[in-house]
Amino acid sequence: MNKVRVLLIDDDEDDFIITREIFSRISQADRYELTWIDTFEKGINAVLKRQYDIYLVDYRLGKHTGVDLVNEAVLSGIREPIIILTGKGDYKIDEEAMNVGAADYLVKDKIEPDTLDRSLRYALKQSETLSALKESEHKFKIIFDKAKEPILISDYTGRIRDINKAGLNFFGYHIKEILETNDRSLFYTQEDRENFIQELETKGAVSDFECQMVSSKGQVYYCSLSSFLQIDPQNMVEVYHTIIHDLTYRKHQETKFIHESKFSISEHIAKGFVEEIRNPLSTINLVLHELTSDDALAYNETLQNNLDIIKTNVDNINQLTKNFITSTETKPVQKQKTGINALIEEAIVEINDLILGHRIILEKHLLPSETYLLIDAKQIKIALVNLLNNAIESMESYPKILNISTINDSGMYSILIEDNGKGIDPELEHQIFEPFFTTKKEAEGLGLTNAERSILAHNGRLIFKPQQHGSLFVVQLPIH
Repeated sequence: MNKVRVLLIDDDEDDFIITREIFSRISQADRYELTWIDTFEKGINAVLKRQYDIYLVDYRLGKHTGVDLVNEAVLSGIREPIIILTGKGDYKIDEEAMNVGAADYLVKDKIEPDTLDRSLRYALKQSETLSALKESEHKFKIIFDKAKEPILISDYTGRIRDINKAGLNFFGYHIKEILETNDRSLFYTQEDRENFIQELETKGAVSDFECQMVSSKGQVYYCSLSSFLQIDPQNMVEVYHTIIHDLTYRKHQETKFIHESKFSISEHIAKGFVEEIRNPLSTINLVLHELTSDDALAYNETLQNNLDIIKTNVDNINQLTKNFITSTETKPVQKQKTGINALIEEAIVEINDLILGHRIILEKHLLPSETYLLIDAKQIKIALVNLLNNAIESMESYPKILNISTINDSGMYSILIEDNGKGIDPELEHQIFEPFFTTKKEAEGLGLTNAERSILAHNGRLIFKPQQHGSLFVVQLPIH
């Protein structure tokens, strides 16, 4: 068995002799190897070089104290235990020694072999435990800091205790800002936060809890949370360790696939429906041609007028079917570098008569610097005009306020179109992007569908967010 190397740092040789004698009377005394140094300077040098397993340090060391030595050792990252010795019992010295990191405190004239042995063994064991804990914390800290997914440490009250670099980037905060932020502000809805906490408190751990979270700039993410509850031994409080998985891209792809399938089905239905209409229309046109060509009926003015009416309406139906087919067809995207602010202004100009006619209060909060996106300007402009028209038509009472703002966040350029109109019935929210769905009279129900189709074709997103008064549509386009 390796001997425990003990260094006594004491400027009084008599104290060394007494200490050596006490060591000799310890049961299994041969397990210790005692060395003596008589000055603070030599002592701190030995401590910093980590030449011994444990240190006994006299409180009085000339112009220095043993507490000074402990303090310097701790600041230098020394892990070996240090026990303070003094000639008299003094609670203030005891408290001072323990506060700076001493392993124990012994009064010289009360030291007995068994007391000393127990103090040494306890200090060494405690040191081993602390070293293992620090090593574990160090490994955890490396994993915590290097993890690519956000990791959040918080408590029941919502206080954020720590977050890794990936989390700061994800939510768009600086470390000082987020530590002053309650985790409630990271959840898009408080209902999600309450359900998450309830499940975690009930089960002690949560896996794949899906919810929406929001960045400092208002960017909403679809997330899956995996979390476990742990007692913080230092503060004796429950803390939550939460790993945040970003599902936004996956959700976007799923939504895109679902809507593209709907577009494909609606296109197929529309073509079949139009074919069914064209056949009887062709027959009607043929009969009309024969009737108008009949010389016996040429001078029947009433009949000729009625035939003209029928012919005009047949032509209108033909044109409507062509428009119907065009509205459901997937149009090729012809991308070019386009200034988005300029495009928004063009869309506003196109609906300017409606703005003036309805006495709309237009509020614009566009980012001051122009951002250029790779888009089909014509398609995106039509989508914006459709959204702006919908916003204007939804406002019934004054003051009518239309707000257009932009955000550049997380690789996406967001255009926010908000109105203070009547909003959308919550029971109908899931249908608003459905082809041919509308709550308006004499409307095809394809405005929002086509807007979403165009935006999805650009790998973007069209998001509806109900407001307390009115509606908010967010157009998100990727920044290349």
